[in-house]
Order: sequence, then C-alpha cells, then structure tokens
Amino acid sequence: MRKLFLVLLGLWLGCLAGAQAQSRCDACDRRIESLDQPVKLAGTWLFTRDDRPENAQPGLDTKDWVVIKAPGPWKKAYADKQVYSVGWYRGSFEFAPALVGTEVVLLVNTYMAPMQVYVNGKQVYQRPHHVNIERYYSIQAAPVRFVVPQGRVELALRIDTPLMTGVYQLPFELHRFDPHDKSLVGWAVWGGELRVTVGWVAFFFGLFFLLVFVKVRYSMYLVASAANVVSAWFLVLPADYLMALFPERTLTYLHYLGLYAALFMYLFSQYFYKFTPRVNKVLAVVLAVPALGIGVMAVHEVPALFQALRSVFFLMLLGTCLASVYFYYRGMRARQHGAGIMLVGMSMFALSVTNDSLLGMGLIQSVSLGASGLSIVLAAMLFVASRRFSDTFVENKRLVSDLTHINENLENLVGERTAALREKTNDIQSMLQNMPQGVLTLVSGGRIHPEYSAYLETIFETRDIANRDAMGFLFERSNLGPDVRSQIEVAIASVIGEDSMNYDFNSHLLVGECELETASGARKALEFSWSPICDDGGTVEKLMLCVRDVTELRRLAAEAAGQKRELELIGEILGVSQEKFQSFIESSQQFLSENLAVIGSHSERNADAVNLLFRNMHTIKGNARTYGLLHLTNVVHEAEQAYDLLRKDEAAVWDATALTAQLDAVQALVSEYAKINDVTLGRKGPGRRGNVEKFLMIDKAQLGQALQQFEGLDRENVAAMREALSGIERTLKRMGTEPLQDVLAGVVDSLPSLAQELGKPAPQVQIEDQGLMIKSQLSGLLRNLFTHLLRNAVDHGIETPAERTAAGKPAQGRIELLASLEGGHYRLVLRDDGRGLALAKIRARAIERGLIEADAQLSDEQVAQLIFLPGFSTAEHVTEVSGRGVGMDAVREFLAREAGRIDLRFRATADAGQDFRAAEFVIELPAAVAVET
Repeated sequence: MRKLFLVLLGLWLGCLAGAQAQSRCDACDRRIESLDQPVKLAGTWLFTRDDRPENAQPGLDTKDWVVIKAPGPWKKAYADKQVYSVGWYRGSFEFAPALVGTEVVLLVNTYMAPMQVYVNGKQVYQRPHHVNIERYYSIQAAPVRFVVPQGRVELALRIDTPLMTGVYQLPFELHRFDPHDKSLVGWAVWGGELRVTVGWVAFFFGLFFLLVFVKVRYSMYLVASAANVVSAWFLVLPADYLMALFPERTLTYLHYLGLYAALFMYLFSQYFYKFTPRVNKVLAVVLAVPALGIGVMAVHEVPALFQALRSVFFLMLLGTCLASVYFYYRGMRARQHGAGIMLVGMSMFALSVTNDSLLGMGLIQSVSLGASGLSIVLAAMLFVASRRFSDTFVENKRLVSDLTHINENLENLVGERTAALREKTNDIQSMLQNMPQGVLTLVSGGRIHPEYSAYLETIFETRDIANRDAMGFLFERSNLGPDVRSQIEVAIASVIGEDSMNYDFNSHLLVGECELETASGARKALEFSWSPICDDGGTVEKLMLCVRDVTELRRLAAEAAGQKRELELIGEILGVSQEKFQSFIESSQQFLSENLAVIGSHSERNADAVNLLFRNMHTIKGNARTYGLLHLTNVVHEAEQAYDLLRKDEAAVWDATALTAQLDAVQALVSEYAKINDVTLGRKGPGRRGNVEKFLMIDKAQLGQALQQFEGLDRENVAAMREALSGIERTLKRMGTEPLQDVLAGVVDSLPSLAQELGKPAPQVQIEDQGLMIKSQLSGLLRNLFTHLLRNAVDHGIETPAERTAAGKPAQGRIELLASLEGGHYRLVLRDDGRGLALAKIRARAIERGLIEADAQLSDEQVAQLIFLPGFSTAEHVTEVSGRGVGMDAVREFLAREAGRIDLRFRATADAGQDFRAAEFVIELPAAVAVET
C-alpha cells in the first residue's frame, strides 16, 4: 500500500513538468472525408489567451498563437506562468464537397464554463446564462449544432473558466446530426442526469442515517450521514437547473467543497480497523484550509490562489483515499463485515481521483471519472451502513419477541424469583448466624449496619455492635497509629456514596490486618477483607468487611517457622563431619573472644584494631560458607559490614555498644549451632579425632602390624630388634597426624559451588604431599589459610571459560599444591594455570588508594607485595566472595602466629614487565609440623 501511494505521488509530482506546448497542430487544415463515424477532435489545437473579437474571424494571422492539447490544461501554454481565465481554441478543417450543407453536431465538454463557438466567424453557439428555455449542459458534453457552410471551415471556441482547462474532457468529436443518435443521449445522461440523481439519492440517504443516529446514538451512522450529505454538494451543484438560477462561476467554486466528504470517508474506514483521534483532528483542519480557501473564491476571486489551493486539495484528497484503502484492507484481513465491499468502492474512488488528476494536468485525454468513483464508494457505504442497520433491526425484532415472551410469563417468573429470593435471604441469614467468620457492612456516615454475622460477637467479645461508629469499634484499641486510622477513616468517607472508581483509588489505604486488645484484655490478630457493594449505576452503597481471627494461625505459623529454621540448621550441621564441625565451633569461639577483647580495650577507632576485627570475622564467614552454614554466613556478613564501614568511611563512629551487640548476635547463633549439635543431635565432643592435646589417633592396622612385630620376635637377634623398633618409631611419629588432603577436604569440597556462583567450571585440584603427614594441631590453621588462598585462586586467578578458550586453554582450571621438607622448613607451594598476577591492576588500585605515587618506579616484585597490605583488593565489585580487601593480610597474620611466613614469587622471567605474570605462593612453617612416613 505504501508503494502504491509513492507511485501515485511520483506521477502527481511528475505532472508539474507536463503539458508543455506542442509544435504540431492536429486541428490545422484537417481533411474530413466522411461523417459516417464520429470524427475524433482530441489532439493539438491553436490557442491564444488574447481575448479579442477578431479571434473568431476567418483568415486570421495565427503566427502568435501557440499549440496545446485539447482536452487539457492551458496553464503551461506560456512560459511566463500567468494566470488567466479566458482562452481561445482555433482549428481549420477541409470537408469533402459531399459534406457541404450537412448539419453536424460538435460535442465539447468545458465543465460548467461559459462558451461561444464560431464557424467561419459566425457565432453558432453560446452557452446561455439566466435563460430558462435552453439547457446549460453544465457538466455534460454540449451538443453544438451547425451546418457545414463550405468546404473550408474555421472553427473557433472561446471559453471562460477559472480552471484554466478549456476543453475539459472527452468526448471531443464531430457527429452527423441525427435526431435518433443515442450516443448524444448517452453522453447527456452519463455526464449530467445520472450524477445529479446519485447526488440527490445520497442527500436523502444522508438525512435518513442522521435520523438513525438520533435514535440509536451510534456514531458510524452520523459519519455516513455527513459523508453522503457533503458528497451531494459536489454532485448536485453543477445541475443544469441550478446553473440557470445562479452564476456559473459561483457554483464552480462552491461545488468543490463537496470533496471535503473525503474526511468523513476516512472516518468511516476507521470502524473497520482502528480509530486515530489525533490524526482525525489534524486532517480535519488540514483539509478545511484549502476547502474554505476555494469557497472564499465565490465572493472574492483570486485566480492564482485558486489554482494552488485546487492542486493541494486534490493531492490531500488522494492521500486520504489511499489511507482509507489501507484501513479497509486491514479490516478485510481482520474479517470485518463489509470491509471487502468498502475496499472495492474506495479503490475505485482513488483510481478515479488519480484519473481526473492526470486528466487535469494534460497527461492523459480521457473522460472525467471523479463523480463516478464517488458514486461507487457512496453506494458501497450505503450498502454497508444499511446492512448493519438491517441486521440491528432484525436483532432488535428478535429481542422484542423474546421480551414479549418474557412478559407473558412475567408473573410466574416474579413468583419464582420471589420464592428464590426468600430462600436465598434465609440462607444468608443462616449463614450469618453460623459462619465462623465476622461479616459486617458499613453504611453512610461510617456506621455498622444492624445486620452482621453472629461470629463477630465472639471475635470482639461484645454484643454492642449495631449502629456503632466503625472506626471506634474496630480500631480504637488496635495497634494502628493515629495516622493510619485517619487514612482509613478518610478512605471510607470518600468511597461510600461515590463511584466505584473511588474504591479502586483508595482501597490501598484500607488495612488488611492489625492486632486488637479485647474487653477481656486478650490480644488477637485479625485479618480484614474489604469489598464494595454497588448499585446498578456503579455507586458504592456500602462497604462489606470480613473479619478473621487468625491469632491461633499466627501462633502456629510462628512455631512452624521456628521448627523450620531449626530443621534447616540441623541439615546444615549434618552436612559437616563431627570433628570438622567441632573444630569450626572452637575456632569461631576463639575469634569471637578475641574480637570482644579488642572492642573492650579500645574506646575509639584504631586502624589496626578494625583490621583485626575484620580479618577474624571474614575468616569465620569464609569457614561458615565453606561448610555450608548459610544462616551463620548471613549474620556474620552484617557484622562484617559494620567493620568494613569503619575501615573505609572516615566519618564512621566507633560505637563499642553497637559493635558488642552485633558480636553478641553472632555469638548467640554460634552457640545455637553448638547446642543443636550437642543436645539435639547428640554429637557432643570433638568426635573420633578427639582433643589432639590429650589424645592421639593412630591407624588400627598399623598398630596391629607393629604389635605383630613383637610376637615371635627373636629377642637375641639384634638386627630384628632394631627393625621392629624402627617400625614402632614410625608408627608413634604418625600418631596425632593426618594427611594434607584430609585437612583441606572441606575447603576443596566447597570450591565447585563457589565456581558455579562465578560462572566457571569447578577447578581440578591436585595435592602432592610427598608422603608428609600434618600434625593435627595445625589443621585449623591450614584450613583458615587455604580458605582464603583457594577461594582467591578460583575468583582472581583462573579466568572465565570464554577467556581460557580464547587463550587456547581448557575451560576447566587447574590448581596445584605441592608439599615438601626443605632446609628445616615444611614448605607448601600453591599455583594455578590462570593468566597470572594482575600487576597493572594492582599498581592502578594502589595509586587510586594513595598507597604509592603515580610516578613511583617499582619493580614487579615490589608491586606484587602490595597485595599483602591490609584492606587491599583488586575486585571491581564487593560480593560475598571478594572485594572487601581482606585475605592475604589475614593469611600472613595467621602464619606469623605460628612462626610461619608466606612469599610470592614469579615462575618465569620471560614475562617480566607484562601486565600479568605467572606467580606462585610459597608458605613455610617449622619442619616440626610435618612427619615423614
């Protein structure tokens, strides 16, 4: 549809250069041998705008005349683009001798314009004005009769028209006069009688649909009425009998106002697709401007302005028609009744408008089809509107029949309905007396209606309910504040007696629950459900309130919530082995005691104290997260937030009372975990490992093997005795030790869930302990250390799967931990296959925090050491995993307590100076912590 509009618009604009003056004259010295068939005169004629009487005389020198098309406009005949209303056409014909003296008829259509026709200088026809005895042939082809006087005939036509189109349309031809020539009658009916008849039919149908609209108040009939009445103006005004009564120039201007009906046709099309109110207003104004401008020409002529307004009006008319065609097309796609018929009619009208536009511009020579296209679309509109009216009439007739049948049985129905109503009333009364729920209604003035459910007296423990003020009765002894009660009172007053829309606007102010103290002093939890009771007009007559006593439900819900929480805690505890859980509780208690001592020994903020508090709490959270103790993780996180604020915000106040309260909350939850483990689950004590300070754990098979070495031992064999003693010595050394894999099992097991949070595959962790066993006293320390180190490796070290794939690495990362005894130390080396330490980011973050100057010259080793500063982090965002600036300083602090140390070293020199460098952590502890097996 858009393409069709652009094509037609292109043709329209292309016409601006059309209708150029022609060089060859088809009507000059034309030979006519026979009149058996009509002689077509359409072609090029001589033309002049000089209005002189001698233009009709034979033998006139026409060298100053131009050649133009007829039919066609004359506005392009001269290059100076002047606007003029009078033009002369001239042609010369050579008739065969046999045709001299023959009476002929010249059919020429000048569309309402006055016209004089001259044959060899003699006037043979003048379109009359205010002469009632002859037809004007306003819009038909005028039959000009004359006798061929001689062989050479010079024919001249003088036409006076503001349209600047003298010979307007076909037919333009010469006939032998025949009183029985049906073609003359046909052209007269086609161009005049039929058009005017359709116009009057449209006018009276428009009045009919206006009456229909007055009755049914459906706007489509009003639009159809306006379209028909306004279209009748265009169709009827050029009638011959009106041309005899009014000046032809006045009617020429005024009849164009009827084309404003295109607006109503566009409005009519919207009933089949969608309504466009804003476009309608704009279009009404835009179309009215040229229409009114043309109408003004009837009292004050401005020919140049008329030409411009007429062109703009026709372009707008064409655009409106195409928009209507599109709407009918969409309506037909949506299977709207009548859309297909209207699509055909409006398409014909759009094509007729296009034809007349091209005709008026001289691009084609044809018959004007505008009135015919308009008649077709009006006929389609009348059919569709009448069909809808008839369908409505038939439906109404059926409804009347149904109503008549209902009226005939009305008494029976009333009796049945009365009995049913009585039964329902009884049911309602019974329901109100027996339902275990309080129901009441609020009437005007905010008072309680006398009818209410009996259970309401049980809820409020009183019989004094009817006609009481609702606000005082319901909320006077409730836990609602004055402001809330005031909002409820205003909402009730603004709803009752008003439109139901007010309830929708104010219902959020009506509370859904509250606590109430009854006359006996009991506290009850009540739920409220509000509903409007409206009349047929949508006005709220009453407010219905349902009251439920949910006191017992709330108590049970609270108990259930407590039991659910205890079950959740039990589930978390059972997910951790007894000895690991006991170790966690003991280390957490130690950290909490240390934090309590720090808070008690400082009366104001101290950076070292805050860092220590934060490290301890962060370690508790990390361990709790490792073992899946999520309730504790959330509570510890809140305390950690307070410490973090003290670290970062200089304006934060050291409030020992608040810090102690937060610490007590964590201590209480840790104690609750311990109580559930010890009492509810019966797992009191350290488990099978026991207290390594008092008890040692040894493999039963190894002990049995050592005892077997004594049985049957040849005590005289010194070598055998030495071997047995060596075996027992090795067994005794392994007492109170455990493999490194077992120590770190809980931390390693927590890495898959951490990796999933970060959107990474679970890393492959390889631990090579070289057969070294770790003394159990160091188990807690190593778990605390590697809680930070392994989680940092997953978060910061190993890249995302996309980055690893782009670098040619497998999507799954790899972490290696190597243990050895070297130089009197137990050494642990931790490395991963990530992209390395982000030196550039570490340096940028240190400059940002003011730790180093921007122009400081630091080696890669010096930059790497910055990660051990308190509070240092390269994470972009603070998360549950990283970004709080605690980790490596905590690791160094833990190691220092056990005479250990941690260093960071680069694994190669080839990548020196790069943004990322492969590095590994080296942890050293006294050799006594490990035992070789």
